[in-house]
Amino acid sequence: MERRTFSLAAATFAAAGLLSGASARAQDGPAGQPAFLVAGSDTLWLAEPLEIVGSRVPVALPGIVRPVRVLDGADLATAPVRSVGEALQAVPGVIVGQRQQYGVQGDLTIRGSTFDQVLVLIDGFAAGDPQTGHHLLDLPLGLADVERLEVLPGHGSALYGAGAFGGTLNVATRQPAGRNGGEAALTGGGDGTWSARGSLDLAAEGSEGRRARLSLERFRTDGHFETAPDGSSQWAGADARSTTATWREADRWGAWELESFAGFADRAFGARDFYAPFPSYETTRAFLGWTRARGRVAPWLTLEPRLSVRTHRDRFWLRRDQPSAYLNDHLTRRVAAEVRGLIELGCVHSLAVGVEGAYEDIDSQGVRAGTAVAALGFHVRRQAALSVELDRHGDRLRWQAGLRVDGREGRPARGSGSAAVSWAFPGGVSARAGIGSAFRIPTFTDLYYEDPANQGNPGLRPESGWTWDGGLTFERDHWWASATWFERSEHDRIEWARADPAEVWRVLNVAEATVRGAETQMGWRHDRGHGASLGWTWLETRTALASGYEGKYALLAPRQVLSAQGRVVLPWRLEAGLAFRYLAHAGGPDPFRHQAGLDLRADWTSPDGWFAGLLLTNALDRVREEIPGVSLPGRLLTSTVGRRF
Repeated sequence: MERRTFSLAAATFAAAGLLSGASARAQDGPAGQPAFLVAGSDTLWLAEPLEIVGSRVPVALPGIVRPVRVLDGADLATAPVRSVGEALQAVPGVIVGQRQQYGVQGDLTIRGSTFDQVLVLIDGFAAGDPQTGHHLLDLPLGLADVERLEVLPGHGSALYGAGAFGGTLNVATRQPAGRNGGEAALTGGGDGTWSARGSLDLAAEGSEGRRARLSLERFRTDGHFETAPDGSSQWAGADARSTTATWREADRWGAWELESFAGFADRAFGARDFYAPFPSYETTRAFLGWTRARGRVAPWLTLEPRLSVRTHRDRFWLRRDQPSAYLNDHLTRRVAAEVRGLIELGCVHSLAVGVEGAYEDIDSQGVRAGTAVAALGFHVRRQAALSVELDRHGDRLRWQAGLRVDGREGRPARGSGSAAVSWAFPGGVSARAGIGSAFRIPTFTDLYYEDPANQGNPGLRPESGWTWDGGLTFERDHWWASATWFERSEHDRIEWARADPAEVWRVLNVAEATVRGAETQMGWRHDRGHGASLGWTWLETRTALASGYEGKYALLAPRQVLSAQGRVVLPWRLEAGLAFRYLAHAGGPDPFRHQAGLDLRADWTSPDGWFAGLLLTNALDRVREEIPGVSLPGRLLTSTVGRRF
């Protein structure tokens, strides 16, 4: 469910006990600190300043200006989902086209974007793959390693650079606990599905000492069977295995806070009809490591140096039964360094400045009919950027303005701008508006891919565009609602296109596009933990190719999405939840064009740390395709048992 926002000043007054005549109680957050306070019938968030995806300036959740959608730990722990991709389906405007469940492979789009037009961050560090957007959700962690998910719809290039076109996703990893402990769990179910996971928290004596968290998870499934055109049952080729491991550490050194993270994922899965109509197979290995330090060097200045390293290995066999017929072996690497400065200007104004540099390359080889060849080859890109953001976080009026300049080796510098404003009216109503520009540089696949029917284009220009949005939010008592309208104009859109059927498909800057839509959501949450929400999204995409050209790929973003989530807290330490979603696409086969899904979940916890749960996906047993021609499993039941200590 979406995290709601309140006036930061009102929350501060409530914490000080200045709301006369109102009874209040504080609810502890994960670290044991007050997370929110209930005054009368109003819930007032008291979150500590966080670095969230909607701003370079750390603020409390009530202080954000852009409409950032947040799925917190409670939402993720009780939703009927198994992966980050499945959890994101509850966010209005977000679509994840999965080839199978469990987060093994999924194409992420936001507000009608392509899967290449979204930027993914882990703890604020770039985690996408310059080879292709197909790997955006190939994350080096499991769902149990996620503390919250933050989605910033719309432009984000002024904050984070290339790729933040349709939106930005930040995956905030779970921080080490302040005490020794851990968790272990086993899961099993249909289609030969099983998993085992465990985590361990280590803490030195005292709250300021070193803390660390280690996790490990192993998963596999044999895949499901589907109905063939002749009515018989056939294996869908959707087997998968996955191993993830993470390490996160936090410490203090004098006035400096030190943090580091390392995550690794090894996955293998059937990739039928991925790039062509063949029984394909793919393995990936993803690694991300980062470290950062944050310290106040003057009463008005905080500095934060940051360093990250990312690698991604992708091996793809066109035919799993003939591995030497066609193989691509891609290795991408990225190293980035950044220094951020936060300047307190006074009078609720702050200025954030960032300087960063990055190096990335690809080493891509292949096999064709048993002969070793260069696939995409070896290529290097270097880049540098300067970003500035000025924020005002007042009581009623808040605004934000940002500017970023990106320079890349061999290409002219490119600037991006962003501005947003919000105003809080009496009665729990707030109005928001924002405008900004965005761009996307071509992937290595766009630039260098080549086969007898397809030809990359090293001379491609970056896609560019601008977008604006505006909306209202309402928050009163236990009810909340939001409505947003947005429009995006895209130029030099990259398409695989050709002017003559006898020609090969070439990657060209031949398309212009306009995307507009509406996002609405309303919900209710009870003090005991019951909750429900209902959302509706409408999208319209108009793509115009250059005269005489035809496009290879049609954007099949849904025209309408209806979603509902609910959770109820029952006696005997039981909880139950559901998630329903209906999608209507503009084209494609019927299982894809119109699809509906219902997922159910039930959980039980004991006072001494034991827990158990049941998860039923596709409870209606519908034939579903989130990618045209690739079926998802039918009704599937899995059960989990574990213990926290």
